[in-house]
Amino acid sequence: MNTAMKAAPAHLLCVLLAVACAAERGGAPTRPITALDVGSLDPNLDPPCLPTFIGNTWTLAMDCTTLATIQIPDGGTVDGAGHKITAIEVPPSHFVGPVLKNMNAGSTVHVVNVTVTASLGSSGCEGGDNRLRGILFDDASGSVTSSTVSHIKRGAGNGCQEGNAIEIRSCGGMGTQTVVIDQNTVFDYQKNGITANCDVAATITGNTVQGAGPVDYIAQNGVQFGFRATGEASGNSISDNFYTGCSHRDAAKTGCTPYVAAGLLLFDIDPSLIRRSNNMFRNNQFNVLLVTYQSYES
Repeated sequence: MNTAMKAAPAHLLCVLLAVACAAERGGAPTRPITALDVGSLDPNLDPPCLPTFIGNTWTLAMDCTTLATIQIPDGGTVDGAGHKITAIEVPPSHFVGPVLKNMNAGSTVHVVNVTVTASLGSSGCEGGDNRLRGILFDDASGSVTSSTVSHIKRGAGNGCQEGNAIEIRSCGGMGTQTVVIDQNTVFDYQKNGITANCDVAATITGNTVQGAGPVDYIAQNGVQFGFRATGEASGNSISDNFYTGCSHRDAAKTGCTPYVAAGLLLFDIDPSLIRRSNNMFRNNQFNVLLVTYQSYES
């Protein structure tokens, strides 16, 4: 069910610290997979992912692992066929960027029936294009359907402002990108479950999005529309996004900032341009949180 939106006063806005950063660009670009050095890998791990696109489609034949971002070419589809892609790192290496990403701006790509996950250490924080994500569409249209994205985080208890499970954005002046995110399961993310930022028209329907529950190290958001994004959020189940690190009472005593978490976060958008219906919320600090330009500038 839907709840009434709550507009956030200025002192709640630090929940959006990573959200604001999600619109920035920069950092080292991700690179396409060509060959992987697997000599030092645990032989018990799944074999390395070696994407082979045939007729614009890469159909996974088995579970596999990757040490770097897998880029999807223009018009490409990753069909997991029920298999799993796991991002890993071999110390002292450090996994950076998304696990799956479109290769070029302005492309149309699709991801279907795949599990995307990560098994990473807890050290370090990344910014810009190096921020960890599960699936990233950057200035691209397309769809993510019937997939699972889980464990997109840098170890347990990491408060770095990255680790979005599914993120779509069009912040580079390429025009409106249209993306459908439907019938996915998203859980155990670090920051956000599903994020739509900037000039995107996002249809986010029928997804199950579950945060970590009450935690004191990061303010999570289940689904986010930010920076003028438009679209629809309908038929989603969104739960367990709750920050306990600094209450209003704590703030009065210690001067800490009372971050908050939300099931559905609407940040710097026109809420009338987001169609909402039949969403189910459970155990979120705020079920629906609206943050306007006026509130965060005050």
